[in-house]
Amino acid sequence: MKTFLFIVGIVLVVVALAIVWQLKLAEDRQPVPSSSSVSEPVKEPIGNVEPSQSVQVPESVEETVKSRYEIPRTVRYRFTLKNTSNRLLDKADFWTYAPVKQTATQQVMRIDASHAHEILTDRLGNQVLHFVLTNIPPYASKLVSVTAELMLAKEVINLIPKNHQQWFLAEEPFVEISHPEIQRIAKRLKTTDDLRTSRKIFNWVARHIQYAGYIRDNRGALYALQQQRGDCTEYMYLFIALARVNGIAARGLGGYVYADDAILKADDYHNWAEFYWADKWQLADPQNKVFMEKQSNYIAMRIISEHSEIVRSHRFWYSGEGLSVRMN
Repeated sequence: MKTFLFIVGIVLVVVALAIVWQLKLAEDRQPVPSSSSVSEPVKEPIGNVEPSQSVQVPESVEETVKSRYEIPRTVRYRFTLKNTSNRLLDKADFWTYAPVKQTATQQVMRIDASHAHEILTDRLGNQVLHFVLTNIPPYASKLVSVTAELMLAKEVINLIPKNHQQWFLAEEPFVEISHPEIQRIAKRLKTTDDLRTSRKIFNWVARHIQYAGYIRDNRGALYALQQQRGDCTEYMYLFIALARVNGIAARGLGGYVYADDAILKADDYHNWAEFYWADKWQLADPQNKVFMEKQSNYIAMRIISEHSEIVRSHRFWYSGEGLSVRMN
């Protein structure tokens, strides 16, 4: 009997030791938190972005975002920065857009990037990522990648201060609302109702402007009207000019049109317009013949305006002797 109890005791000790050993292994195998997200100070000439690589949504807005921005969307894009010289490049500055922080159909939830950066913002919600890369060897390249997580809305909503619409009624570069030819056409299209007028302007631009393929330089509304040709930018500017002459606030946006998660490509970059009606910014894309629909397919990367202090180029810009950049 004593022998049996002794054997049972040995077995219990062995089982207990095995359990302790398994628990120790489980602790050792716990995943280590990822270090791929880098937090860093954020430079803010205007705006209230928290000093973090992620754009945090204010708590007061979060419930609205959850209930009205209902479509999750992830976009990724990357750039190759190359030192084309035979000398070490001590410092390279690179700027590119993140999606607009918030529009009538878009809310940015998080931005991650492969390299440390600062986020510059303006009053309109434009966001620019500024990267500083150092010690790039001769003829060497570095890859910069960005991932943005968004929530999109099926229907347009208004969370933008109404006074912003006043910025988009005046003349500005490429929107020549004081020119007699633009005023003449605008008056022909005017009705007693702003929505009907906007629709007539949209239809007129869509019918009368011929798509000419990509044009490197901006030509503007007057060029589009006189030549009756252009790319998406000229369609956009002409719609904006004709709307503003009729007292309808209108603005231009640049970005991409995708129905699903996407890797952004340079060739897919697109410009379209928005006009202000019923206290909301409404979509008008005369080049693609889309009017007040499919809003959740449009990813805004920048609001085009002279009121922005940080908008300098269509997609990116850079500085550094011998540096070249391309969007992959």
